[in-house]
This record gives sequence, C-alpha cells and structure tokens, in this order.
Amino acid sequence: MKGRTLGLDIGSRSIGWALVETEDSERIVAMGVRVFPEGVDRDTKGMEKSKNTTRREARGARRTHQRRADRKKRLVRTLRKAGLLPNGQGELAVLLQTNPYGLRKQGLEEKVDLHAFGRVLYHLNQRRGFKSNRKNGASREDGVVIKEASALLADMDATGCRTLGEYFAGLNPEQQRIRERYTFRSMYVAEFDLLWEKQAAHYPGILTDDLRREVRDEIMFFQRPLRPTEELIGPC
Repeated sequence: MKGRTLGLDIGSRSIGWALVETEDSERIVAMGVRVFPEGVDRDTKGMEKSKNTTRREARGARRTHQRRADRKKRLVRTLRKAGLLPNGQGELAVLLQTNPYGLRKQGLEEKVDLHAFGRVLYHLNQRRGFKSNRKNGASREDGVVIKEASALLADMDATGCRTLGEYFAGLNPEQQRIRERYTFRSMYVAEFDLLWEKQAAHYPGILTDDLRREVRDEIMFFQRPLRPTEELIGPC
C-alpha cells in the first residue's frame, strides 16, 4: 500500500490542502484551496468591522428616528390641546414656515401670540442638543462635540446673548452657518426655562406648572435611562 500524506494550510479565511504520495518518490496526487466568506464587514478605510456592529447601528438609527417622530407627534397633540398650536394641518403647515429664531429672541422680551410660542417650542423639540449617556468619560466623538459646543458657548458669552436662539437670531445665515452645529442639551433647557417664565407671566391660566412639567420633562427633554447590563457579564 502506498503511503500518502495530507497537508493542510489553515488560514483565517481559507484552507489549502495537498495530498502527497510518499512511497519511493514524492508525488502530488491532488491539491486545492477553499476560500470562505469574510466574517466581518469593512469600513470606508478598509478596517475590520463586526457584522453585529453594522446591524446594531442600523437598528439604533431606526429606533432613534421612530422615537423622534413619536416625540414630535406627542408634543403636537399636547400643544394643540393647550391651544398653543392650530388644529388644522394647513394652518400648522403655514405656521411652521415662519422663522423660529426671531420668535425665540422676541419671546425673551415681550408677549408673543400663543401659536407663535407653540412654534418656538416645536422648534426647540427638533434640536435638543447633545447629552452624553456615558458613565466612563467621553468618547473621541463626544470630545469633538464638547469642543465645538464649548466654543459656541464662548461666542454667546462674548456677544452677551442669553440663549442659543437669541444668538442665532443675530447671525446672517448667508455669512455664518446656523444649522448643523454641535450644541449642549443644557442650552435648550435653559432657553426653554427663560421663555416659559416670560410667557407664563402673560398667560398664567394656560402656561401652568403642570403643562410645563409635561412638555419639558416628559416630552421634549425626556431621555431613557441606559438599560442595565449586569446580566450580560458572565463569570470570569
């Protein structure tokens, strides 16, 4: 019986093999290679990225979009019930075409129409600013946000602006970018509190403390706590 040796070259994505006769003179009987699909995805720089990461990011984006839409719908229902937004869709669409930054500045100084104030709250709800959920410091991405938002705060202080809306109202959108800036959640909370306090003095029977609590804490600035992860940590 002729002696034969099977040689295997096992890699991360492939197995190479060769069958060699080892009787009198070595002779390759057969050989080949099997290549398997890569078990990871690649990012734009060619670095490895877990397939679970790709699915998790897509799932997170869908959840964020759905929660934002639900928060907007709930706010509109609450403001309509309180008389701060028109009930008709056409009237609401027209109202949402108005420039909110001028109203956000005006609301700090004088009484504004209830629907105009509702427009302000709707706008604040759309751009809530950054609030980190991390317990162990900021990530590299968080660091960029914190750096640029802090610079924006410094610009506000230098110009004597009390709120973000007042600062943006004084900018020329053709010369300075207003949208797509990094901001802190605390900026919007502080502006909400100032605006509500000013307008509640004019509408005490409508802008009540209960309505403020619902709009501020249960809708606009509500953030779900992180899900506990203790059960995911196995024994060492």
